[in-house]
Amino acid sequence: MEAVIYARWSSDEQGKGSTLARQREDCLAMAEAHGWKVVDEIKDEGVSAFRGVHAEIGALGQFIRAVEDGAYPDGVVLVVEKLDRLSRQAPEVAFSAMLRMTGAGVIVATVDGNRQYRTGQFGMAEIIEIIVKAQLSHEESSKKSERVGRAWAKKRERLAAGDMSVVTRRAPAWLRVEGDPPTFVVDEGRAKIVRRIYDMSLGGVGQHSIARRLNKDGVATFGRATAWHSSSVQKILTSEAVIGTFQAHTKPKGGSREVAGDRIENYFPPIVDVALHARVQAARKARSRRTRGKGRRLANIFSGLAVCEKCGSRMTLRAKGQKVRADGRVVQEDYLVCDGYQRGTGCEHGFHWNLERWGEAILDVILDNAFEDRHFVPANVIRDVESRIARTERALEICETKAIAALELHVETGRKEPKEIWKKLATQADDLRDELKQLGRELVAARGKVSPEQHQARVMSLRKSMDDPDEDVRFEARSRVMQALGELITTLDFYADPPAILINMHGWATYIKESQFIDGKFDPYIEE
Repeated sequence: MEAVIYARWSSDEQGKGSTLARQREDCLAMAEAHGWKVVDEIKDEGVSAFRGVHAEIGALGQFIRAVEDGAYPDGVVLVVEKLDRLSRQAPEVAFSAMLRMTGAGVIVATVDGNRQYRTGQFGMAEIIEIIVKAQLSHEESSKKSERVGRAWAKKRERLAAGDMSVVTRRAPAWLRVEGDPPTFVVDEGRAKIVRRIYDMSLGGVGQHSIARRLNKDGVATFGRATAWHSSSVQKILTSEAVIGTFQAHTKPKGGSREVAGDRIENYFPPIVDVALHARVQAARKARSRRTRGKGRRLANIFSGLAVCEKCGSRMTLRAKGQKVRADGRVVQEDYLVCDGYQRGTGCEHGFHWNLERWGEAILDVILDNAFEDRHFVPANVIRDVESRIARTERALEICETKAIAALELHVETGRKEPKEIWKKLATQADDLRDELKQLGRELVAARGKVSPEQHQARVMSLRKSMDDPDEDVRFEARSRVMQALGELITTLDFYADPPAILINMHGWATYIKESQFIDGKFDPYIEE
């Protein structure tokens, strides 16, 4: 008879110990004693059987589905250390799972008690034994869950009271926990990688491109993954732990992860400046409405902005690459086309907009306005003021949140204490708003001003870089332009008859019309 050995443990800490070796050794000994041929060994690492996840998407669940699909036509023995390795759920759920496995042809064998359970042989004694063991395991896990929940509640209360002691040895990937009492220590190598990710994001590089660049440069990942993925980059970019903030969460049984308590500032050692973090979040929010498109050219810098005026569909890019005309000219055959027209959903707007031709016209009209001095000032010139602004904005956000909570408590209970707290917080919020106004004036002064001629020269230099032979220079320039346009433009409405583009911006709008092209060249000063 063929046999499969199954091992499971609940936490990463257990996995670092001898639990796997012990379970494996005991199961192999049982298989050998019964003459079973071990054909596979499966395990669920750091997975609790209390929620049943391992039986759904874990190795155990995959094994059960394989058996049901006929992977072991002659039957198979599943050897485990104890029944609670299979389930710590409620008794009725555990027994149903046992019936499902044995009904599919699995013989469940446990080292504990040297027991075997198979279909057709569940007498009263076996049923009672399984249910009693399941009940005991479930109660043990329930009590443990409650104890852990109470312990974490006390830890959150301690943090809220100002005690910044390390509450758990689990820490962000760029930190280590060392010493007794335990303290956080920054892994400077990983912290440098995190800062690089933030710098690239601020420069307009998307998370997919950041991951690609890290992989290209051979940068080691923080976990067991062999390569960087956009999801891991996103987690780092959205984490508040990089600026020292800790937010506790709870996960009720059968529920989803929920925020528990207030954010705790200055719990972790910060590795990213709070101003840089705030600017990256703002830049990501501004970019969220668009995608990068395929390839390194960032060919469609208007992605997500262009809309068909006739049906409201997005204008999508049809990239045909470079073509050589009869007169020897090399042209870029990239077109924007109504997605509704392409998919045949009823829109008759079939005009193909040459992206190079019309894109250059859009840049001619608004590129100067898309960039401000702040886009060119070196970061170190304004970093201090921006850091103070970001810290003040965070303090104001927290203050306003607490003020709302205090006011709601006063309304619900009628007690005076929450009202007094609300008054103090409201006054504090007013002071913070005044401070922000003053910091705003300081920031304007720090950024400085250049002459219109100097500003135009900087913009033209950046525009020239958009077609630079160097791929990285070109990519960086197009990323910066794309971000600046996204901050200025709300939509680009494409009209088919006659061809025209309405550029909608914050507070004003302008048209680009077919009649403004003379011999293929766009002249923004031609008016109908």
